[in-house]
Amino acid sequence: MVLMAMVVSGLYSQNSPVLLSVADEQVTVEEFERIYRKNNTESSLNRQTPEEYLELFINFKLKVKEAESLGLDTTAKFINELEGYRKQLAKPYLTDDEAKLEMMHEAYERAQLDINASHILIKLPPNPTPDDTLAAFKKIIEIRDRIVKGEDFETVARATSDDASVQRNGGNLGYFTVFSMIYPFESMAFNTPVGGISMPFRSNYGFHILKVNDRRPARGQVKVAHIFVRTPDGMSEAERKEAYEKVQFIYDSLQLGEDFSHLATLHSEDPSSARNGGEIPWFGTGRMIPEFEDACFSIEESGNYTKPIKSSYGWHIIKLLDKKGIGTYEEMEPELQEKINRGDRGKHYTERYISKLKEAHGFTEFPGALESVYASVDSTLLVGNWDGGALEKDATPLMKIGDLLYPAGDFVVYLETSQSTGKSRDPHNYVEMLYDQFVQEKVMEYEESKLSEKYPEFRYIYQEYHDGILLFDIMDQTVWSKAVSDTLGLMAYHREHEDNYMWPERNDALVIACGKDADLAGVRKAYKKILKGKLDEAALNEAYCANDTVPCISLEHLLVEKGENDLVDAMNGQPGLGPVSEKDGLNSFVILKGKRAPEPKQLDQARGQITSDYQNYLEAEWIKLLRQKYPVKVDNTLLSGIKP
Repeated sequence: MVLMAMVVSGLYSQNSPVLLSVADEQVTVEEFERIYRKNNTESSLNRQTPEEYLELFINFKLKVKEAESLGLDTTAKFINELEGYRKQLAKPYLTDDEAKLEMMHEAYERAQLDINASHILIKLPPNPTPDDTLAAFKKIIEIRDRIVKGEDFETVARATSDDASVQRNGGNLGYFTVFSMIYPFESMAFNTPVGGISMPFRSNYGFHILKVNDRRPARGQVKVAHIFVRTPDGMSEAERKEAYEKVQFIYDSLQLGEDFSHLATLHSEDPSSARNGGEIPWFGTGRMIPEFEDACFSIEESGNYTKPIKSSYGWHIIKLLDKKGIGTYEEMEPELQEKINRGDRGKHYTERYISKLKEAHGFTEFPGALESVYASVDSTLLVGNWDGGALEKDATPLMKIGDLLYPAGDFVVYLETSQSTGKSRDPHNYVEMLYDQFVQEKVMEYEESKLSEKYPEFRYIYQEYHDGILLFDIMDQTVWSKAVSDTLGLMAYHREHEDNYMWPERNDALVIACGKDADLAGVRKAYKKILKGKLDEAALNEAYCANDTVPCISLEHLLVEKGENDLVDAMNGQPGLGPVSEKDGLNSFVILKGKRAPEPKQLDQARGQITSDYQNYLEAEWIKLLRQKYPVKVDNTLLSGIKP
């Protein structure tokens, strides 16, 4: 419905002159013209002049005004439905596009480099206590001091790091590039100079320090196929020799011209790639074990393959299928956007956005406001049973966002409703975690409440939803459902307008179909008895079917217009017996009684059309009442100035 897209007044420039008023509501030229243009584009099938459209617009305004006067905008159903629309509508506006763009460009710049770094990790337990955090931080500081004073990074890493791989690699993670590591680690690696030791930084795993060993231009990506022969830990020498002989046999077969894909399917012990002829999806730096990755990038020409390469997992023969460098920013933009949206950068992007909103809305915290909360929480909070009691009414100022002041009691209620089991080992730590969550939610809620002020298009569309829901509800209540349920009114409307629902002149005919067991000639001879109603379908079957227990004759009475039945049309309006037509094993013919003069349709014969017309009638009568109830004034001089 076109009018569902209309917007009420009050949203437009106060400098625009008033075109019309509906009761106490004024509509500016700017508002009307915007809506008119929106619903009457050059491609519109039923484009209207401003004068024509104004009548629809006024009717719309009257209906919404009536819905509001009846309180339809205060019902729980309306409020919940509108809020659902608002939440969906707000999502695209509650993002920091500038920050996202910065992160995409940052990621692209980092994609130009591969970093080789070593690290030391001091783990933190899940949901650490302040004591856990302090102890881990002190330890990582002490470790860094040892290295800065001259101790070898690898030696210290083997002795202190909680990374499970440290005994194998001495803390060296090899080369990696953007998106290979968690974002805090990646950022520290790209911001630390070659040879430098980073300051301690925290991730979800604990505290780290890292040393950047090297950086080089990015290798890009490769697509390869490989043939793999396993040599797992615990293999005997004889088994290892057998594995080596197997890979040498495969390599010799390649040298003799055997197809790589065929050999991979037959012999490779990597089932995920063997079924595809050994093919592995595109990958770049840091995605594979170093010895495998280096071998892949060392192949110069597509189609070439390596000699057997040994890794910690077994033997590989690798064939280069394709190779590509880092594309332009425009080429990589879709991939960058996708990875930023779904990666761990999301948390950091959100934190950056919240900080920006805090600054924009003058966010203020009041130190000490939660002292009573910290004093009252105990182990019951950790099992989801804490009760804030009188603290729910605590009016101590907690924080201020824009013009809203939040008392401590608001957070107490939030704490009670958000507490759950297994989230922390320390009540105070859990309070801090939920407080940060509370602040973030309230900052976002405040920003959402200001969207109508910040974004005109948002408030236009939001108002469209508001008025559209009201319009639907009031129309359903006053017109649509009423026309369906008001049986007496519908019958009365039909009686008063029955001349509008007439059957045209129709042919009155009997159509008889005879199967192979029917006495067709006998039936046709009896046509006058049939015409007079002396023989019905049952009597015909009894008298003219070879097997009187199995029906073989059908008789149908038709009232049809020209063009609706070929057998009837073939009679050309001449009453009497028609010719026989054979189709699908049946012999059919018509007995035409004559013409039936035009006559009114019964209600059930045209209920759909009558109901639709009755709805239009109810709407028209209702509009008359609304125009009497709510005064409408139009400045026709201004209207004439609006061009179609």
